[in-house]
Amino acid sequence: MFKIGPRIEFGSEDGKGGPISNIVIILVGVGLLFFGYTGFTGQNQALENPVNVSATVTETGIDEDSSRRGGTDYQPEIKFEYSFEGQEYESSNMYPGGQAPKDYNLESNAKEVVDRYSQGSQITVNVPPENPGEAFIKAKKTSNPLIGIGAGVLFIVLGSYRFMKDRYI
Repeated sequence: MFKIGPRIEFGSEDGKGGPISNIVIILVGVGLLFFGYTGFTGQNQALENPVNVSATVTETGIDEDSSRRGGTDYQPEIKFEYSFEGQEYESSNMYPGGQAPKDYNLESNAKEVVDRYSQGSQITVNVPPENPGEAFIKAKKTSNPLIGIGAGVLFIVLGSYRFMKDRYI
């Protein structure tokens, strides 16, 4: 289809992808693998030795995300203030490592989570001493980083297979 010099093409007339599209697939896989790994290690570091401190809920709400094809997702939002080693901080992390809270298909399910945290109430949060600005409410790992790692590996394998198939198989 588009040819730029020898062996560099964006597509071909026989329906096979060119080397550039295969390399792009591999690079997307490397990116997903990187973000999954950093999320995974971030969660592990935050859960190593968190310190429990008291915090005050300053704001609650529900974020709506209508970008999904099947409808709207609802995500609970809880902001809180806390003090650690003489300094004041604010956070809205539900889970360690900055992982986003779970998306809910129904607004009522997200509201149930938000209703547990009324504005002005005292809650106990976990503060990672090495990163005190990243306190979180629930000391629980999410599967989001593992999904990123798995998708990254899948893209790398698919791109590598297509690259090798076009060249050698």
